[in-house]
Amino acid sequence: MLNNLKRLPWLHVGVSLSLATLLAFGAVWGLFWFYGTPSTLTSIKARSELVTFDVFNPELAIIHAQGLRISSWPDASLDGECGAGAFLPGVGSKVTYQRVEQGALQITIEGAGELRTSAGGTVPFEGELLLFHDPSCEPGLLANRLTVWGPGKIGSPFSMRSDGPGPILLSATLDVFGRTIDVPFFGRSGSMYVAIEEMAIPPGSFIESDRPLDGTNEEPTLNPEGAMFGFVEISGEPGLSVFVSTESRQLGVTTPGARANSSRIDLGLFVQVLNDPGFLKIQLSFALLLLLAPKLISAFDLIFPPQWRNRQRSTSPAEISSE
Repeated sequence: MLNNLKRLPWLHVGVSLSLATLLAFGAVWGLFWFYGTPSTLTSIKARSELVTFDVFNPELAIIHAQGLRISSWPDASLDGECGAGAFLPGVGSKVTYQRVEQGALQITIEGAGELRTSAGGTVPFEGELLLFHDPSCEPGLLANRLTVWGPGKIGSPFSMRSDGPGPILLSATLDVFGRTIDVPFFGRSGSMYVAIEEMAIPPGSFIESDRPLDGTNEEPTLNPEGAMFGFVEISGEPGLSVFVSTESRQLGVTTPGARANSSRIDLGLFVQVLNDPGFLKIQLSFALLLLLAPKLISAFDLIFPPQWRNRQRSTSPAEISSE
């Protein structure tokens, strides 16, 4: 065995390994050169007993008062009265929709806002406003769809209360779409492609957009890219049906268990290389080049045989001119 090892052309082996390493580093460098932070669009379909979001566009977060009773007004002046008009949460206010099992809808607004009465007046409020669906006020809600428009959370950490388990996320699936990057000669940026399809979220988890995942308690800023856009819907099934989408790059999922375990929904280089059409075109070009290279070499040898090339090198220019 030692004799066989001594006979190996170590210089040739070393050169081959060096070239392979350089080519690998060059390929990785090329990927990182083209790679950019991918823009994502996440579609969330869930059934949850609790949905919370921070308002950054009041006109798109209006809550119609029909069918709602005011359980708690900040200064207690309207406690127990039926709502009339529409509630308009202010910028930065927190809106919470809650419906445990098949119970009554409960809406909480924390912060500043105003009640636009049906008579045309406005009644401002600041603090915590609590509303709940009461059929004795009106036959039903004006709409069974309630807007979600801002950074927020779907579900809540699992907890036990005096009346039973707290509101939780019952089920959810995520579909993550990426946007192509601009690769010269291989495609423009902006096109969408499927990156993660129907990722199931365990019941009892909660999903947060634009939230820090490093264990800090910092409050999120009202970043439009971190907002959830969509609505929740009330039906005969337990909880609320949630249909939202978000471009948040800090979309986190925290699963239930003995230890808090938050994970960020993100598209890394590996996922992008396997799914981005621009990268796929580059890979296809290299694959075709590798497949066609032997054919091109064979065609070159057929057109210019080795004997002819050797003869051309050995023949002097004077002999070539005489011929």
